Amino acid sequence: MPSSLRKRLFDTLDERVDRRVVAGLGSLFLSARSQSRCRVRYTEGHWVHRYPTGVVVNTTLGGLTARAQDQATRDLFLFDYQPQPGDTIFDVGAGVGSEVRLLSRLVGLAGRVVSIEAHPRTFACLRRTVELNGLSNVTALECAVVGDPGPVYLGDDRVDHIRNGLTGAATGGVEVVGRTLGEIVRKLGVDRIDLLKMNIEGAELPVLEKSLDELAMVENLVVSCHDFLSEPPYADGTDRAWQRTFGPVTALLQDAGYTIRTRPQDPRPWVRHYVYASRP
Repeated sequence: MPSSLRKRLFDTLDERVDRRVVAGLGSLFLSARSQSRCRVRYTEGHWVHRYPTGVVVNTTLGGLTARAQDQATRDLFLFDYQPQPGDTIFDVGAGVGSEVRLLSRLVGLAGRVVSIEAHPRTFACLRRTVELNGLSNVTALECAVVGDPGPVYLGDDRVDHIRNGLTGAATGGVEVVGRTLGEIVRKLGVDRIDLLKMNIEGAELPVLEKSLDELAMVENLVVSCHDFLSEPPYADGTDRAWQRTFGPVTALLQDAGYTIRTRPQDPRPWVRHYVYASRP
């Protein structure tokens, strides 16, 4: 069954049927699909999926399994650098916590993961992901990482909330706290970042431009640029020039002394716009 059809089916069941019944049906379906046990529960506005390898929390039923999330994390964000025990990782744009379980496990109890998410609905999922998986080495922060401090506005797509980005206007958006990377680093007392992972829907360039001092303490970066959203057939008719950051981000990191790797031959357009940077 196509994923879009499955989603419509679950959404229809969610609207018309007691969620305990939906949870039971979801448990059966997702266990069969993943060929491993999945126990689903709806609580406090979240769908909680318990797999043998971890707990996945979201506002919708289904999605990637815990194992599939870990595989995607290795493929997309750990392609160039494998975190080591004791590392400090900044996870900027952590979403619902799809990467945080694996990152936490890799750095171990001697390491630290700082997971930052701006949208309140998404952050609530991230916080519960951290709690239910017992990730004691993770610090979850609810704010937007910005170039200039102050409140900013995010889109508010209730279904696809993990892709809500800056709107630049108060109308139709959610106001959130905006903090610079430097402010966060100083408040947490961090003096070294082994991996800075950044996936903030096209807002990465102003953050990096205003974080040159902090980059001096960053050994490795992976930045998800979103140029592909403004390229056919992905363009939606809106002006997304501000999201074309791949070239400027690459140049900025090269000027800062990093060695750059990209994946121009990957068939997935979004992967072709990932920037991997490391100190020589």
